[in-house]
Amino acid sequence: MTTISVLVISDTICPWCYIGYKELKIAMERTREEHPDAKFELEYRPFLLDPSLSCRQSVDKNEHLTKKFGETRYKTACQFLVQRGSELGITFRFSGNLRQTVSSHRLLVYAYQKEPKLQEALLIKLFAAFFEEAKDIGDFETLAALAEEAGVMSKEDTITFLKSDSCLKEVQVLMMDAQHKGITGVPFTVINQKYAITGAQKAEAYVEVFNRLIAMENLSETDSSPAETCQITPPSREICT
Repeated sequence: MTTISVLVISDTICPWCYIGYKELKIAMERTREEHPDAKFELEYRPFLLDPSLSCRQSVDKNEHLTKKFGETRYKTACQFLVQRGSELGITFRFSGNLRQTVSSHRLLVYAYQKEPKLQEALLIKLFAAFFEEAKDIGDFETLAALAEEAGVMSKEDTITFLKSDSCLKEVQVLMMDAQHKGITGVPFTVINQKYAITGAQKAEAYVEVFNRLIAMENLSETDSSPAETCQITPPSREICT
């Protein structure tokens, strides 16, 4: 059995992170079809795209992003997102509010500590709620409902968790680690601590790396020569910074 670790640095309000997740899952399924014994260990770690946002007060999404990127650039990005999203079954909505994402990251870290599959279940809920349902995923009531739906914990326990500082230190440490490693945009994907993929690449980019790792493992059973230590794929424009 080949076990492949996939670590993704991501923010829950990054549209390319949602697209990247979808492409990554397609790549995993394609790899399993060819290599049924392949096993993937997926972990998402936090990144703050906009530290200037408040945790307490939400802002209008369109107004904030138009001001941040400029009207022309923002409209062009939205059009491109709609196109890429439609290819993956994502219906992007650009209405609604947004705020700082620390609370959602705390829940994701907690979910991963409890059970890695719970983190992914919650991540899917967060992405869909923010990008397709225009929900404010910084709002405690919204987060509590999503956490319960994902099976992480009850609404009541989630509210108690969010009102405390549970997992805040862990989130801060992980964010600092990403900063120290020079990561300035997301998604940033590290596979088996050997290959780094920048941006929301197509599934084929991930499949290529997965197949290479599987081939290297098979080769290592008969060949004692040193293996590659790093491969950086070309960066994509489909990245949030």
